[in-house]
Amino acid sequence: MLVKKLRIGFVLLLAVMIVATPTMFLVQGQVQPTHQQDLMDMAVKAQQKVESLFDWVDAQQIEDVELQADMVEYEVSFEEGKALLADAQVDFEAEDFESAVENAIGALRIFRDVLRSVYASLEDAGIDADKVVDGQGFLEAIVRARARIAYLRVIFEDNTEVEELLVKAEGYLETAEELFETDLSEATYNLRQANQLISEVHALLKEEAVLSNEWRLFEYCERTRERTRERFRGGWDQGINVDAFLESLGYQSENQFMETLEGLIQNAKNNSENFGESLEVLEAIGNMVREMDGELTQEINRHQNRYGSGSSGTGSSSGQNGGSP
Repeated sequence: MLVKKLRIGFVLLLAVMIVATPTMFLVQGQVQPTHQQDLMDMAVKAQQKVESLFDWVDAQQIEDVELQADMVEYEVSFEEGKALLADAQVDFEAEDFESAVENAIGALRIFRDVLRSVYASLEDAGIDADKVVDGQGFLEAIVRARARIAYLRVIFEDNTEVEELLVKAEGYLETAEELFETDLSEATYNLRQANQLISEVHALLKEEAVLSNEWRLFEYCERTRERTRERFRGGWDQGINVDAFLESLGYQSENQFMETLEGLIQNAKNNSENFGESLEVLEAIGNMVREMDGELTQEINRHQNRYGSGSSGTGSSSGQNGGSP
């Protein structure tokens, strides 16, 4: 089924969300206020996806006894997820944000598992469920594939073989995006090809991890740590109050951002023998730093437009690095 990758894309997207949410929304036990509502909206959207799928299955009037029994089991699990999300919404209204985040993540995990199970059962029963897939899921799959490429490119910075595979994958993604509105089947084929190439690179990463996982972890973490410090120094030098800027992202100061980053780095190193877990932590680190970097670039541009390039403006040296070289 050519459109199968679309529904897989949404299930994978939920999986990535679940991996990312602890670091996106919780920083040293504190919930980042700029992302609280995003998480709740994410969970509600996932619930709606499951409900739409159940409605579609009901409308087919399927007589397969085994599938009907499976659906009853999935609906029970879904109700558990809905209950968790309802609790999360109550906690959110009461401003108990840590409990809200914990319950919302639990609901997301259940919704992901239910989606995966329903699609698997439909496929086992020989039923085509491609019609329930929407275009947004397709575009989200492309976004996630590009994020994976960006991460792998950092890990394999000087590997010509890997770069060739990633460039080919990017080409397939571009074609998929171009064909999305005119030829969905062909667009899906190109997305599948891109994901296969990305999976090949992940396989290479796992093979090399047997011998060099700890060294690669060390190199990646050291580069990330130093680049982040340089970025903050550059911000201070441009006249940006980095502490105040980071407060707008949910961190208390530059010190706290670096402490949070260091905690994630240590987590990755401690899990170096479990490659899957360390990879998830590294992806979370990359997301955290990329988000900060993009926002800081915008802040510097706004500052330069306001005061002119090279102006110190209102920034002062009060962060970890104090704006000094």
